[in-house]
Amino acid sequence: MALLLGLWLGIHLLLGAVGRSAGVEVGQPIPDFKLVALDGKVKTNADYEGRPLVLNFWASWCPPCREEMPLLQRLYETRAGEIYVVGINYAETRPKVLSFVQNFEISFPILLDEDGKVNDLYQVSGYPLTLFVNQEGILVAYHLGQLTPETLANYL
Repeated sequence: MALLLGLWLGIHLLLGAVGRSAGVEVGQPIPDFKLVALDGKVKTNADYEGRPLVLNFWASWCPPCREEMPLLQRLYETRAGEIYVVGINYAETRPKVLSFVQNFEISFPILLDEDGKVNDLYQVSGYPLTLFVNQEGILVAYHLGQLTPETLANYL
């Protein structure tokens, strides 16, 4: 009985975390951020307004993050000019992230959140977390966990 109660409590806590994981409510503007990209340029969320944004929070040590990277790369390649695709790496050094990006042949912008402040601001509770933001900077949906081609198509 205790095991069932623990399982029930764990599921409810997880579902509660999923509901809060984006750090902003659907229908609200995403929080302002300012991060350095791998190319050394400072970027803010305002740099990505004017067209829809797929904002992916990830880490190289996260297996689902690694598995979904090719999907995000294909989205970037096929919808360039229509949609921004941007990755925010959690708390890893520039050399480590650069090595990962080169190994996975990622060409979409990667921003470095080396101190984790933006992840805290967005209340990221797990990886990967993908936010779908409209051209005005309003969160329209988010997905905690690995995207599949089907789930990505549904969000888009």
